[in-house]
Amino acid sequence: MSITVSAPGKVHLLGEHTVVYGKPALLSAINLRTYVTVKRKTSPKKQSIVQIDASHNRQFIKKIASFLQEKFPLPQATELNISVRSNLPIGSGLGSSAAVSAALVGAYLNVVKNTWNPNKINEFTYSIEKITHGNPSGADNTTVVFGGLVWFRKEFEFLKSIWSLPISSYTFPKFFLLHSGKPKEPTREMVEQVALSYKKKKELFESIFADQEYQTKKLLLSLKTGNIVDMKSALFSGEKNLEKIGVVGKKAQSIIRELEKSGGVGKISGAGGIAKGSGMILCFHEKPSRIETISKRFSIPFYPVVLGQEGIRIDEKD
Repeated sequence: MSITVSAPGKVHLLGEHTVVYGKPALLSAINLRTYVTVKRKTSPKKQSIVQIDASHNRQFIKKIASFLQEKFPLPQATELNISVRSNLPIGSGLGSSAAVSAALVGAYLNVVKNTWNPNKINEFTYSIEKITHGNPSGADNTTVVFGGLVWFRKEFEFLKSIWSLPISSYTFPKFFLLHSGKPKEPTREMVEQVALSYKKKKELFESIFADQEYQTKKLLLSLKTGNIVDMKSALFSGEKNLEKIGVVGKKAQSIIRELEKSGGVGKISGAGGIAKGSGMILCFHEKPSRIETISKRFSIPFYPVVLGQEGIRIDEKD
């Protein structure tokens, strides 16, 4: 038998990093997806075999497969063939690790256990995210599994508030992504860096986090009412807060300042990065051609992005 499962990438509209400290995050599934195909057949050998066909992130995919085999061992004389393809850039703040984890978990459970349960897929994907990133909030995996627009708040490890918001109630202007470059630092390192800074300057960081919560709520309301002025203001202030906590590198800041000078707005989406790139920059401008001009000026990729997309799904099964 064979199954292909896909999961979307995500953007943090606002609330990355602060979500680890109990503040809300607003995320959206996007139109870029990762596809995982798992084929099961009887092996001529007695032991079970897992073969992986992936041009990128092969070691990470092997790690996910090992995790799943430990939880749900393959029957004897079973061969699984796992292939992965994706149009999500890796390590750029678009949830590529959560997307491939969710799609592989969903495909594996369906082929091996004949089950399809998004809540369970989300639970196991979160476990893999913790192994990979150290102390993630759980927002990325929740968004790629359930899709749409997600309001997420982690009160405690055992208590998370997750609201899947009705897309029809919100107005999504045309957003774009500018790639400031793949961060040198992995997500785990950026999360740990913020934690260290928080311990040293707790009072300052608490005030920044409180303002970020205000901006995240303001952004949500602006999308509900279609208020472009408030939306741009929330994204502008949200980016400034991310710069204050030290997760936006100089290159990304230069790109964002150019956007602002031209009348637009931009913010990093995801964990960020300092030494080199900071990943994707979520951009808005009433005149989208200005964003394209900036992408050419900095010689960086430029992507239109559609928000509120479908979460994990079975694309093919036979």
